Amino acid sequence: MDRTAYIASIKAAYEGELYGEAWFAAMAREAKAPDRQRKLATLARLEAQTAMRMMPLMTRLGIAGIDEAAQREKGIRLAQRHAGQSWPVFIAWFIEEIGRFVTLYDELARNTAPEDAAILAELARHERALLEFARLEAEGMPDRSLEPVLALLDMRSSMSMP
Repeated sequence: MDRTAYIASIKAAYEGELYGEAWFAAMAREAKAPDRQRKLATLARLEAQTAMRMMPLMTRLGIAGIDEAAQREKGIRLAQRHAGQSWPVFIAWFIEEIGRFVTLYDELARNTAPEDAAILAELARHERALLEFARLEAEGMPDRSLEPVLALLDMRSSMSMP
């Protein structure tokens, strides 16, 4: 991947974390069931922490000019699109959607500069945690579905932030 495409991929990933946080947070606010509110708020927290972890990489690569408000608005619009959708339908859609990002970020992590490898591997792990959450929900294990996400959040809270 050439440098221009690489930087565009990193920028898009960061923007995705911004709108993902807004998306999950908006869905959490609208959820009727307390369990779903808690789960969606936890997913929003993962997105926010991933964006925060990406900041040193963004700075080092000179990526600027992100319209954070526009990304957050994009997330809110996505939440509105899913408003009123049944949980099983949402989860089925999410599994398909997040699977694309798992593939994309695994590839990015494999083909990165050595100095970027740790944060991009973490980005890929974060996407896989979201996918595992959705799979556990779909497989009827809602009591265990947050485990992969919480494990990643726990790992992050114990890491020193650059």
